[in-house]
Amino acid sequence: MSSLVAVSALLASVAAPSEAPAQTWSFHLDHVLGTSFDMAVEAGTRAEAEFAFAAATSEIARLDRVLSGWREDSELSALNRAEARQVSPDLFAVLSACESWRTKTGGAFSARMGASEALSTSDDICAAVARAEAAEVGLDRATRTVTRPEGVTFAVDGLAKGHVIDAAMAAARRAAPCATAMMIDMGGDIACWGDRPWSVGVADPANLADNAAPAAIVRVSNRALAVSGPGMRDRLVDGVARSHLTDPATGAPAPARQTAVLAADAATADAASTALSVMPRDAALAFAEATPGLEAMMIEDGQAWATSGWNACQAAAPLPAGFTVDVTYTLPKIEAANYKKPFVIVWVTDLDKNPIKTLLVQGLRQDWQEDNYVWWRRVGRKTPGIVEAMGKPTRAPGKYTVGWDGTDADGKRVAQGKYLINVEAAREHGGHAYQAIEVTLGAAPATGAAPGKDELGATQVRYGKSK
Repeated sequence: MSSLVAVSALLASVAAPSEAPAQTWSFHLDHVLGTSFDMAVEAGTRAEAEFAFAAATSEIARLDRVLSGWREDSELSALNRAEARQVSPDLFAVLSACESWRTKTGGAFSARMGASEALSTSDDICAAVARAEAAEVGLDRATRTVTRPEGVTFAVDGLAKGHVIDAAMAAARRAAPCATAMMIDMGGDIACWGDRPWSVGVADPANLADNAAPAAIVRVSNRALAVSGPGMRDRLVDGVARSHLTDPATGAPAPARQTAVLAADAATADAASTALSVMPRDAALAFAEATPGLEAMMIEDGQAWATSGWNACQAAAPLPAGFTVDVTYTLPKIEAANYKKPFVIVWVTDLDKNPIKTLLVQGLRQDWQEDNYVWWRRVGRKTPGIVEAMGKPTRAPGKYTVGWDGTDADGKRVAQGKYLINVEAAREHGGHAYQAIEVTLGAAPATGAAPGKDELGATQVRYGKSK
């Protein structure tokens, strides 16, 4: 399964048609199915969100008693002690899905290899896997009876967590019909529901620290994400740390490859990420491309490969750590009998002129600010209080620098992309000048400039590592 990878979900609330404005309510639990559990519910009231959370956790607890391979009292453990047994609809559905994935992946996915998990030498593991894969498992759909041959110990981890997440999401939606969106994250397997997209990070296998920058960020809406590969669950084989995933065809550890999969449901994403981590890379990509609704990204030896539709799912990456923007503007000396120092405003927008953040406001009186009419019409009159927070005295002619740390008005770091640095100056009994400098904030340093005109001299923009 994919609990080895820490995945972060970046949440934001949106308006929804309900009596109260929708908010995003977040919940967290540790030690759920041996991992962490996070849930976000977008709803008009906290009570509605708590209904969803309670229903989800209740469903998880119920299925833990059915599917856990770590509990002696689970239904799965009872099956692994029997030769044949009639099982519940949930366990039969999971085992049937596992056998179906075994067939469709040509044996790359298997839930039969539980007996090999406690072994530590390659010879013993290979022998145990060979016995399990050669056995004839019986699944009688009419009676829900499972026949377990000798040598087969069912370990359904590669699909069961996804099945649990899907069931928990369904239970939560039934319990909170007025909720507008939900996200469930169980140890790195994530399902998202609702009209809004959720920004979800895929961890970088080269840096598994909880606060490490993600290798990719994808936008997930009514889909699920699962990530499998080596890392935190590695085990010792012949005294060497190897991937916990085993190739059913050979009994050998899977390649040191991380695979992220987007699919319509969590069970599919879970099973596919496991299978693609085991297959040869080219075969894994071909399988993913040929499977409707599946997108995948694989990282191996520091390189990434992805299906043709993966990039369309990605969100813009955040700005690199330590990168900032310096805006150096010039106030020219103007010969005038009644010279007044100019009022200057510097702010950041996207290319559609939507405001991101105001960096500098010089001049505390509103009528002075209104003279900088570009900023006032687009930002100032819509954001009361910004002046008190950012006002500064006007300045004499000279060269000045304003810094931007790459955050928006709410303090959140913006994504990579193209932005406009806007500089505006107005002088009492004088003129008006406005500059808009486009700069690309990406993985590499960049610069921009605007020539001087009227009340503004030349302006330079520098983007890169802070000095």
